[in-house]
Amino acid sequence: MIIIATLCLALAGLWRAVSVIADVRRIRRVDAHQRMYRPGLGWTTPPELESRRRAAQVGLGAAIGLVLFTIISTGTVAAAAVILCCGGIIAWLSYERTLHRARYTSVCISILASALLLYQAARLLTHSPAAYLAGTFASFFASQLYLVAGLRKLQSVQFMSGRVIVDNLAYGLYQAAGGNREFIRFASPRQLAYLLSSKKFLSACQLAALLTAAVELTIGLGVLGLLPVLLVFGLAIPSHLAFIIVSPYRVVPFTVAALGLIAMAMSHPLLAAIL
Repeated sequence: MIIIATLCLALAGLWRAVSVIADVRRIRRVDAHQRMYRPGLGWTTPPELESRRRAAQVGLGAAIGLVLFTIISTGTVAAAAVILCCGGIIAWLSYERTLHRARYTSVCISILASALLLYQAARLLTHSPAAYLAGTFASFFASQLYLVAGLRKLQSVQFMSGRVIVDNLAYGLYQAAGGNREFIRFASPRQLAYLLSSKKFLSACQLAALLTAAVELTIGLGVLGLLPVLLVFGLAIPSHLAFIIVSPYRVVPFTVAALGLIAMAMSHPLLAAIL
C-alpha cells in the first residue's frame, strides 16, 4: 500500500506540475508583456507567471526525486530523501494555493504527501509503527474529504437535480467541439441538443447525481475501516474514472492522489486504531 501511495503521489505531482508549466507557456504565447485574465487566478502579470513556473519546477523535481529514491534506493538515505521530496511538494502546493484557489486537488495531494512524510519520519526518527501513524492520519483526512463532498452534494438542490452534471457535460462537449484538447468529444453538438430534450437523459443524469453522492459517502465510511479494502477500491476506481470523462487533463492529478490517499488510509484505518 505504501508503494502504491508513493507512486500515486509522484504521478499526481508530476502531472500537475507539468500542466502548470504548460499553462504558463500558453499564456506567454498569447502575450508576454500584458496582463491576462485567467479563471481562478484573476489578472496575472509576467512576474507572477514566472514565479508560478519556478514553483512548479520545484514540484516537478520533487515528484521525479520521489520516484527515483523510492524505486532505486533503500535505507536511511532514501527515507530522508523521500521526506525532503514530500516537503517540497507540500511547500509548492502551499504557494500555489496563494495564487490558485482550486481546493480539492491541491489539498488531496498535500494530505497524501503529509501522510507519506509522516510514515518516513516515523521510520527514520522514532522507529514507531510507521504504517499505524500514517494510515490513521490518511484515514481521518480521507474520510473528511469524501464525507464532506458527499454531504455537500446531498444538500445541493442543483446537483441532486442532475443539472450540474448536464452543465458539465455540455461545457466539455462544446469545448471539445471548439478544438480544446483538454476535453473528450463523445458526441456532436447536434446530438447533445437531442439529448438535452430527452427526459430519459435528464433522468439518467439525476440518477448519476444520486449515485455519486451515495458512493462518496460510502467511500468516506469505508476509509474509516467500516468496509473491506476491495469494496472501497471497487467503488472508488470506477467513480473517479467517470469524473475523468469531464476533463482528463485537469482531473487526473486529483484522481490519482485520491486513490493514493485511499491506499494509504486502508493500510491502517482510523477505527482499527481506536478499536
